[in-house]
Amino acid sequence: MAVLDRRTGRELPESGFGGGALDFLYGNVLGRILLKYVAAAPWFSRRQGKRRDRPESKDDILPFVEENHIDLTDGGFGPGWHPDEFATFNAFFARQRNYDAYFADLEKAGLLASSDEEERELPAVADARLSVYPVTADLEVPVKQSVYTLAELVGERGHDLDLSAYEGGHLLVFRLGVDDYHRYVFPDSGRLLQQYFIPGELHTVRPVSERYRVYARNARSVSVLDTDHFGPLLQIAVGAMLVGHIVEHPLKTPVFGALQEKGYFEFGGSTILLVTSPGITIDTDLLEASKRGDELRVRMGEPVGTRSVHRQHE
Repeated sequence: MAVLDRRTGRELPESGFGGGALDFLYGNVLGRILLKYVAAAPWFSRRQGKRRDRPESKDDILPFVEENHIDLTDGGFGPGWHPDEFATFNAFFARQRNYDAYFADLEKAGLLASSDEEERELPAVADARLSVYPVTADLEVPVKQSVYTLAELVGERGHDLDLSAYEGGHLLVFRLGVDDYHRYVFPDSGRLLQQYFIPGELHTVRPVSERYRVYARNARSVSVLDTDHFGPLLQIAVGAMLVGHIVEHPLKTPVFGALQEKGYFEFGGSTILLVTSPGITIDTDLLEASKRGDELRVRMGEPVGTRSVHRQHE
């Protein structure tokens, strides 16, 4: 499996942060014991998170930026950041972009999802490595070496959800690395119908953990959305190793706007799962890459699929 830049086709290296430790944890018996009782346990991530809230953690920012080749210009869009702006490491990791400037620059470059009256483009909800998988007639999703059901993804608290609307749709997996911007947005305007948190383990979301079925075992926040232009969507924030907290912003009313910030992750790699109905056409390059087993690096706000507006209201 390769990670490719969607715009250039260039292969991108996976961040080396924690790579050796992950190979140890997932690759031998002693490591798997430590994984079960320590590394993947929520208490361990919370402990690490508290350490990164201390003022002295500010000294870790610049080495982390250099080690992981983090682009503080925000990819050339918006004003970007400077390491000295942040009081702690966690403040840096959960940094917030200037959305007005970012989306204005993205639109100027012709890369922002459009909202044409006849056709709407589905935007990426995060900066991430994206892969896409079909939802079968029996609500199963083959993801690499595992097969998930939608019932597993939404957990026991979602037992009363009508999942039939997603039959024949797609599961979009936005996998965030430690070098990514760790905030995420709503894909469209609409209403939040239901939201709940599922406690769980915190395995890494890198390929090394595939056999652990992380999207059904990790802690996650499930949101059931009724969107204005893409119909019913499930948006699931999945925690990962060293992610001590998934922060979902409370809404004053159930109504949200397109590309409104929905929440953010604290330290670590993480994932957003977006489940669509069958009326949305996913971009061909994403489908072809996923069939090869590759991921494409996308930026928040760029188009990843389309839906005819009149079809939504039929």
